[in-house]
Order: sequence, then C-alpha cells, then structure tokens
Amino acid sequence: MNLNVLAFDLQVSPVQSKYDWFEGDLSSLRQMSEHRHHNLKNVKISGFCPQKSMVELARHILENATSLECLTLDTTPISYRCSGDILDRKCPPLETAYIRDAYKSILAVRTYIEGKVNSTVKLNLLGPCSRCYAL
Repeated sequence: MNLNVLAFDLQVSPVQSKYDWFEGDLSSLRQMSEHRHHNLKNVKISGFCPQKSMVELARHILENATSLECLTLDTTPISYRCSGDILDRKCPPLETAYIRDAYKSILAVRTYIEGKVNSTVKLNLLGPCSRCYAL
C-alpha cells in the first residue's frame, strides 16, 4: 500500500446545499491559506452545488494540490446513477427541483471553476443522467 497517494471524497447533504449559493464577482471569494497538498491526487465531491464555500474549496484544491490528477464534481445527490440490468437500467426517482439545481451547478462549475483546471488535471463533471432525467 502506497501511503503517499491520497484521495479525498466529500459527500454533501442536499438539505444543507441550498444555502448561500454563489453568484457574482470572483473577487468576493475568500482566499484560504496557501498550504500545499503535495500528495492529494484524486478528489471527488458528491452533491456539489454552487455554494460559496464549495466553490472556494474546489478552487483551493485546484490551486494547491500540486499532484492532483483528477477532480470529480458530482452535481447530483449521492447514489443517483443508473443501476440494474444493462437493458433495464433506471435511475432512482429524483425531484425536478434537484434536477434543475444540478444543471445550475454545472453552469457554476463552467463559470467559476473550469478556468482554474490545469492541463494536467482531469475534470469529471457529473450531472443528472440524460436518459432518465430530461427536463
């Protein structure tokens, strides 16, 4: 086991994620300490939303995780992916409000975070299943 390779997996509660959504000027974002995270290679945030603190966290990780290889931002609540037989796969029911919020989150990632992604980092942006959740 290589203890120098670190992963970070954050799961956000949908109830808490509705508060303090960030819209506006990037200069209003807080700057966290510039502590470098040299061994952090993979980060996944499930339930990502454009809450100000989450935008700040994602940008901080991109700026300070010097070994980062992959950042995954999943804009849907935890475990909302197709499951079952290949021909019969279906996502669990998801309220329309959550679907809309997920699409707003995708737009926020493209607006406030995508430009910070280094060419050596793979950004995985996961949204609602287009087969199961069409608006």
